[in-house]
Amino acid sequence: MNQATSSIMGVVYAVVAATIFSTAGVIVRHIDLPAWDISFWRSAFLVTAMLPLLVWQRRGVLIDVRNAGLALVMSAVLLAGSFVSFILALGLAPVANVLLMFGATPFITALLARAALGEPVHGHTMVTMAVATLGLSLSVVGSLEAGSLAGMAVAFIVVLCMSGNYVVVRHRRDVGMAPAIWLAGVISGLVALPFAQPGNVTWGQLPLLLTLSPGQLAGGLLLNMAALKRIPAGRAALLGLLELVLGPIWVWLFDGEKPDNLTLLGGIIVVGAAAANVWLDSRRPTG
Repeated sequence: MNQATSSIMGVVYAVVAATIFSTAGVIVRHIDLPAWDISFWRSAFLVTAMLPLLVWQRRGVLIDVRNAGLALVMSAVLLAGSFVSFILALGLAPVANVLLMFGATPFITALLARAALGEPVHGHTMVTMAVATLGLSLSVVGSLEAGSLAGMAVAFIVVLCMSGNYVVVRHRRDVGMAPAIWLAGVISGLVALPFAQPGNVTWGQLPLLLTLSPGQLAGGLLLNMAALKRIPAGRAALLGLLELVLGPIWVWLFDGEKPDNLTLLGGIIVVGAAAANVWLDSRRPTG
């Protein structure tokens, strides 16, 4: 696969991953369980579902684990932090408010990638990030509700964890990092267990829990890691902004919680900025 084709595939993987991730909010809203219970079962199903795949590919997995070393553990810890924080944030603030915080991810990722990996931050990327910030500001003005600041603060922990993971995975793009997802599920499940009551789950809630994980979580993460092997971390993070635009739309369509006009306008600006950045990036060589 040549460089141009690899870059296009990376963009496609990142967009599909963001679309999959964006469904988490509306799924969680329909699971009538406390946040810690959802976090535990999300992790438990992720671990259970991925184990057969890892066993089947055990030779390659062992090689990846040996080669990745500390980077794999770092990725797992960061992912586990994002798993737990995301579910807790959704229990403290509306979906739109939580997702809006993710708009900081490209900025932090780009800065970390610049500092740790030496990845350049092109002028047009800075401009599109500034435009995206304008869109996010409009969305915040339109949707910020009293009492949601705690949830948004917890959501910022997700931003820090995901930005760090973007950089770690991009740095070790020479090895497969799928084992890190499984290990993250183990870690987050153990963290949630003391606060959860697993016996509260009912048979009727299992389909949604299975959709949330392994379907939504594992699928999105695997695609995201595939994208990071092909495109810079900053670009992948910018494409990830589609999640915070699509998330409130799913809630609007399925729950009737319509964002106001400023939130919608901000979302359109964010999507436009992300699309412009991808187009401008396509006109220069990809590293």
